[in-house]
Amino acid sequence: MLLTEETKKVINLAEIGRGSLISAKNKTWDKAQSGIVTEVTTDTITVLFLPETQNIQNHFAIQAEAIEKGMWTIRYSSDGMETVNVYEGSVENGSESVAV
Repeated sequence: MLLTEETKKVINLAEIGRGSLISAKNKTWDKAQSGIVTEVTTDTITVLFLPETQNIQNHFAIQAEAIEKGMWTIRYSSDGMETVNVYEGSVENGSESVAV
């Protein structure tokens, strides 16, 4: 699972790490943004993506708390796309990471 239980929900560092491929969509966005995970802590996933202007790079951060609240739909792979995991909504609502 992407999140593990402690006293609060945290990002499972064994599940996703630096170099993982990710496509994430915040509920406030029109479409998902794909990129590469550059850093993961128990609280935050930092994603590098290339916007339409190709001579710059940009980052966005995914907070564990926002994942738990169901603000993110996330597809990710830590094994070069052999396995794609999907995380939608919060575990409290019954959604969990599922391999596709």
